[in-house]
Amino acid sequence: MNSFWRIFSLELIGFVRSKTLAMLTVVSIVWMFALPRLVHSDGTAEGLRELDVRYSLGGVLVLLVISLLASATGSLARERAEKRLQLTLVRPVRYAAIVLAKALAHVVVGAAVLAVAVVILACRVDCARPCAHVLKPLLPSPREEAKEMYGAFMADPETPPAVKRTKKAIVLRLLENKALDHYQTIPTNATLTWTFSDPALATAEGLSVRMRFSTAFNSREEVRGVFTIGDWTASVSNITQAILTVPLAREFRFGTGYKPMTPDSELAFHNQGRNPLMLRPRKDIDLLLPADSFAANLLRSYVLLVVTLALVVAFGLFLSASLGRPVALFVAIVTVLVGEMSPSVIEQYPDELETKLSDRIGLVLTRFAAEVTRPVTTLNPLERLSLDECVEPSTVLRAVAFDGLLLPVVLAVLAGFVLPRKQEDQ
Repeated sequence: MNSFWRIFSLELIGFVRSKTLAMLTVVSIVWMFALPRLVHSDGTAEGLRELDVRYSLGGVLVLLVISLLASATGSLARERAEKRLQLTLVRPVRYAAIVLAKALAHVVVGAAVLAVAVVILACRVDCARPCAHVLKPLLPSPREEAKEMYGAFMADPETPPAVKRTKKAIVLRLLENKALDHYQTIPTNATLTWTFSDPALATAEGLSVRMRFSTAFNSREEVRGVFTIGDWTASVSNITQAILTVPLAREFRFGTGYKPMTPDSELAFHNQGRNPLMLRPRKDIDLLLPADSFAANLLRSYVLLVVTLALVVAFGLFLSASLGRPVALFVAIVTVLVGEMSPSVIEQYPDELETKLSDRIGLVLTRFAAEVTRPVTTLNPLERLSLDECVEPSTVLRAVAFDGLLLPVVLAVLAGFVLPRKQEDQ
C-alpha cells in the first residue's frame, strides 16, 4: 500500500514540477472569464446561464479531457520506452497498482482544475434557482412499439417491396428509430392524455408542464388550450413553437377541497385553438416536479464530470500499456471523436442505406463505436444542468460505482496483464 501512495505522490509531483497543473488552471480561469465577453447570449438570464454552463464549463471539460488523455496515453508508454518502469518494479508492487496510482493522480489534477471552474461558475449564476425532476410519459419502449408496428407495416401495400424483402432485424431497427419521433395529433376541441407514474406525484407541490407544439402547416400558429392533472390546471394561449414551461395551479373545489394526487396520474390537454396540434410525446411533453437548488445540482454535475475524467484517464492508461505513445494517443483521440459523432450519424442516416455493402459496414461500425463509448457520452450532465433539470442522485451513485470505480479498475487490471508482456517484447 505504501508503494501505491508513493507512485501516486510521484505522479502528482510530476504534474506540479512540469507546471502542467498550473497551466491547466490558468487556461481554465482565462477561458471562464473571457468567453462570456467574447460570445454574447440572447440577453436573458437563461441564455447567459446556458452560455456559462455549456460553453464555459464545457470548454474546460474538453480541455481537461484532451490534456489528461494525452498525458495518460504517454505515461506508461514513455516509461516502457525509457526503461524506467523496471525501477518502479524494484519494490513489491503489482502492475495494476501502478496503473491505478497513476490514474488517481491524473483524476486528482483534473478534479482540482474542474473545481476552480465550478466555483467561478457558481459565483456568476443564481445558485438558489430551483431545478426540477423531469418525468416522461409512461409509454412502451421504442423497441416494443416497433415490434407492435412490424406486422401492420409489412402488410401495408404502401410499404416498398425492397423494404419487405429486407431482414426483419433491419426493419425493426428502422421502426424503432421512427418510434422516437412518433407524432400524435390533437384535433380542434379534442383532448389527449398521457400517463405519468412516480411516487413523488402523490405529494407533489408546484407542478409545471414543459412542452413543444407544432402545427401541420405553419409552426407559428396560435396555440390555445388547457392542461389538467388531478386538481392542477393551467391555461395556455398565444404561444408559438418553442420549448415553454407552464406552471400549474391547484384548483380548490368547494365542499371537497383538494383531491389528492396518486402515483399514477393522467395529464390531459384540451385543444381550444383553431388548428390541430402535433407533438412527439417522447420528446415534447414533460412533467416537472420541484427538486433542490442549482447549487446542489451543480455539485452533482461536478461529480459526474470527475467520473467522466476518471473513465477517460483509465482508458488512456490502458492504451498506454498496450501501444506505443503516438499510436495510443491517435487511437484515444479517434475513439473520443467517433464516440461523439456516432449518435448523430446513426440518427441522420436511416437503415435503408444498408442495401449497399459499404454503407452496411459503415453503419455497423458506427453502432459498435456508439455502444463502446456510451458510458462516456451519456455521463455528460451539462445539458441537464443548463435546462434546470435535476441530475438525479441515483444516477450519480450508479455512475460513481460503475463508471468511476468498476470500469477503471477493470481497465487497470487489463493494463496490468498487458504490461509485463510488453516488457518482455522490448
